[in-house]
Amino acid sequence: MKFIFLIYYKFIESFFHLPRIKKFIKKNLKFKKPLIFDVGAYEGSTLKLFYEIYSQGKFCCFEPNKTKYDQLKKIKIKQMQVFNTALGSVNKNASMRINPIDMTNSISKLKKNSFYLKIKNFIIRKNIYKIILEKIEMIKLDTFCLKKKINKINILKIDTEGYEFNVLKGSQKILENVDFIIIELQNNDMYEGYSRKKIENFLKNNNFKKIKSFQFPLMFFEDCIYQNLRFKSFKNFN
Repeated sequence: MKFIFLIYYKFIESFFHLPRIKKFIKKNLKFKKPLIFDVGAYEGSTLKLFYEIYSQGKFCCFEPNKTKYDQLKKIKIKQMQVFNTALGSVNKNASMRINPIDMTNSISKLKKNSFYLKIKNFIIRKNIYKIILEKIEMIKLDTFCLKKKINKINILKIDTEGYEFNVLKGSQKILENVDFIIIELQNNDMYEGYSRKKIENFLKNNNFKKIKSFQFPLMFFEDCIYQNLRFKSFKNFN
């Protein structure tokens, strides 16, 4: 069942979900040489999407899992930097939870009584609750940008399996100068303390407006694109 699930996920992601996102970005987010941050880059599928649109752009990728980090480094993309670190609300050493479906590895704790998690555990016929803790480094995006003397990000993509709010909390200074945020939002109770409403309110309070969402078919999450209302040069999204 795990094999079938992964085949389905990869097929839908590659031939339906990501192409929809790519079409929208290409039509509406007009940049020549953008600076793009990919937080939770995993195996690089979104990174490759960005590169196909913005071949002259610069890309900063963050992936705390060492195995996936090593895979990312093998991707041949111009102007790409890969960092084996997590982004969060504090600067510290932390632990990442590695489970039988590595695309759901997360710093966030799984909620053991989650109905969604029980369904997923049944489908893959694996003990998804069995995890391995991997020691990682965590840094705030504000700290990273200060060290690297970065004061502007055109696109900030965040997909950190339930840890998105913590990434945002550590980015409050640089967010003023982020044009767009692409963020995965959960519609399930899989992670302890996760609140989609809290994320949406945070973005609203920081002058971001949702302009598009892409629901992943038969899955309980969606990718949402937010625009920084401080910048008025982008209008009429469709």
